[in-house]
Amino acid sequence: MKTETPPASLRPELPHGSTEMPRPLDSAALLGARGEVEITHQGETYRLRRTRQGKLILTK
Repeated sequence: MKTETPPASLRPELPHGSTEMPRPLDSAALLGARGEVEITHQGETYRLRRTRQGKLILTK
C-alpha cells in the first residue's frame, strides 16, 4: 500500500535542523495508571489528562 505525503501546509513543523519526524508516544504509556501527567513548558506547568470518554485535555 502506498502512503501519500501530505502537502507541506498539513505537515507538522520539525525542530530546526531535524530531518526526522517526531516519534509517536502511546498515551497509556505517557499518562500511566493515573491517567494524567504534569508537563513543564517554558516555566509553566500544564496537566494532560484522559477523560472518562477517552479524550485528552491539556490545562494550564
